[in-house]
Amino acid sequence: MNIQDYVKYLVCIIILINGASTSRDEKLKDNEVETRDVRNGRGVLDLLFGRFRTCGGCQCGRPNRGGARLLGGEFTDTHEFPWLTNVHVKSTLLVSGVLINDRYVLTSASQLVGATAPEIKVSLGEYDRCNLDISSVNISAETVILHPEFNPESRAKDLALIRLTRPIKFERRISPVCLPNPGSTYLGQVGTLAGWIESRTPDMTDVKTCRPRKLGLPILGYNECIKSGIDFTSFHNDSGCIGVIGGNSIVCQNDVGSSVLYRSYSGVYDLIGILSDVNKCDDTPRTAIFTRVGPHLDWILQQTKEACYCTK
Repeated sequence: MNIQDYVKYLVCIIILINGASTSRDEKLKDNEVETRDVRNGRGVLDLLFGRFRTCGGCQCGRPNRGGARLLGGEFTDTHEFPWLTNVHVKSTLLVSGVLINDRYVLTSASQLVGATAPEIKVSLGEYDRCNLDISSVNISAETVILHPEFNPESRAKDLALIRLTRPIKFERRISPVCLPNPGSTYLGQVGTLAGWIESRTPDMTDVKTCRPRKLGLPILGYNECIKSGIDFTSFHNDSGCIGVIGGNSIVCQNDVGSSVLYRSYSGVYDLIGILSDVNKCDDTPRTAIFTRVGPHLDWILQQTKEACYCTK
């Protein structure tokens, strides 16, 4: 092989190498785009299912009823919302809560300030709390975890987790609600207030109901909330509000800890928020303020990583 042939041979090799490299780079770029698209499409699932373990076989957010979407403040069916709980401190009924997995109840931090775990018991599977219910389950608290940024004065970040002393066995009367979809605000949707909320007698006396009630109301945006008559000093970047602008307040201070839910078209309930104790039921037009759960998913999942969750 003479020198000219040798040079031609080297040039051909260089061209082939460059061509293969370009092709490989293009394929890598295509793969990166494809991978990014897949990751974007799976982002919600990866965020949730990649960060907690599932209990296997169970589903969250399933009510024991296939009723209508819009509700009018009536009593729920028996154990219609099997995730509802009652939290007792020193044998006194204090606040409502929501079961989110096999080991934790989510509720309002404002009602548990200063309370120790041995002083707290949680009732699950309860329906008529005015009468002894031998079918309900009472479990002691092992740990009380207030949100680290909870502000007792302004009620910002008003969330707390109660770790139960043993895992819960799910059944018809006791099963968890679903956590909200990451990034979802549910604005414009109809939310469902559910819990042992207060009711008012004809003489305007506030009384606790024996059985849980439910009520469907629109979930409002920030501007609508501010215009609705709420106390803006109690409204924070993790707050939401629910109600009818111009309508009188229907949520009372003692409704604290009750859940704000969203029912999908498939009938599955997501937990949107937990009612704060800043609400007053009177003749003043205002909507009800709640603490949104969505902005605190990171904190919830981090604190409950040893628990197992049911899937949607």
